[in-house]
Amino acid sequence: MTVKLLRAMLSGANGRERIDVARVVHWSEYGAKCVARIQHRGIPIDAPLWNLVQEHKAAVIEALVRKFDPSYLFDGTVNESPVRIYTLEGGWSDRRFERWLVWAKVPYWPRLASGKLDLEGDTFALMAAIVPAVAGLHVLRDVIGFIAKARMPIGRDWRNRPSLFPFGTTTGRNAHRRSPYNAHAGVRGFIIAPEGSFVAYSDLRSQEVAVAAARFGDRRLRDDYLGGDIYHSVAFLLGWTTDLDPKRWKREHDDQRGRAKIVQLGVGYGMTASSLSIHLKRHPLVGEAVLGIYARRYRRFWRGREQAYEKALEERRIVGVDGWTLKLSHSPNPRTLYNFPCQAGGAYQMREMTIRMCTAGIVPVMSAHDAFLLEETDPRKIEEAEDIMRAVGSETCGFKIDAARDQFLKPGEHYHDKREEAHAVWKIIMDVLMEIGALRKAA
Repeated sequence: MTVKLLRAMLSGANGRERIDVARVVHWSEYGAKCVARIQHRGIPIDAPLWNLVQEHKAAVIEALVRKFDPSYLFDGTVNESPVRIYTLEGGWSDRRFERWLVWAKVPYWPRLASGKLDLEGDTFALMAAIVPAVAGLHVLRDVIGFIAKARMPIGRDWRNRPSLFPFGTTTGRNAHRRSPYNAHAGVRGFIIAPEGSFVAYSDLRSQEVAVAAARFGDRRLRDDYLGGDIYHSVAFLLGWTTDLDPKRWKREHDDQRGRAKIVQLGVGYGMTASSLSIHLKRHPLVGEAVLGIYARRYRRFWRGREQAYEKALEERRIVGVDGWTLKLSHSPNPRTLYNFPCQAGGAYQMREMTIRMCTAGIVPVMSAHDAFLLEETDPRKIEEAEDIMRAVGSETCGFKIDAARDQFLKPGEHYHDKREEAHAVWKIIMDVLMEIGALRKAA
């Protein structure tokens, strides 16, 4: 029966499309061989430190709750809430959260069709623009679930082997599970460079923007990307800065960069003016003006994005650059369709990079969205991997794509995410272990 099925697929029986053998073999090279090799290596973890946290997780969780739960210290004042969202043991209750929202006079919170509160990460990110205090709850939900439920299986060799689930998303990206990259960035500190090895986290600079410029042939978007920092270009376009130095601007104006990033990424998945205004904490007319300015500057991208969306609705499917296809349901999510060309193009790049790295004998220990975690005894191998990333990115886009090294760990060093919130999470965990005597200060 398997042979009959294969013959039917090759011949296109019953009106079906004939399978593209070369493409399927290529995808299998990635989805079977390369992914298996990545998972076999695993992410190096400081297992003794992780075990200490598990042993004293009650104290760690209590400290995290007191720091990030707004119901314990509302809005940075002594005006404490009579309603606790989390218990000090890390217990969450939808009902308590709803009662706290009423007490805090939050005028609106999105709900699901069932009537329950929408507790997705994107919703917390959106509502944090209106109620900054709920940003801490998003952190807690990520960190507490990861620690309390021990969502990081570790082998006897002190390595975490998450399931990558290749092609697990609608856009063809991986849908990895149970790793430090499935939780808040603050817990990535458990990643360590083993003795004799160097570890690097290298990502593609603004991958989706580069893919969008190439996919829709927008020269202005390409030129602004090549200018060094697309978010600086967006901020300059919108009149938020007059600083001509992207590096200095990035260093001194993190708030402006954050807003520019919201605009650029939001446009990619069809964010409406009202939603953009909420994220920017501005009047809806400001959101309309921002989108209007953006659309006039990057006309080909804007028009191409709309055309791809309309074509998908008409043909009931949308296809990526290498044939990865999403067939539409009766009620497709517009955000998925707007975002598909860039995300599918990014997924294609990551597959090509992974195959070339593995062919060259450089097997990553993790692939996460637009980045690789690399571990090598010879740092030159890491440089070679980054060269492969740049080469594939440039070949697929038609212009220079850069790979930035976000982390470089020498033997014995821990991963430390650069974001302020991540620092705060890791510091709390370490401080608790030192206060209870489980960890020496020198360590």
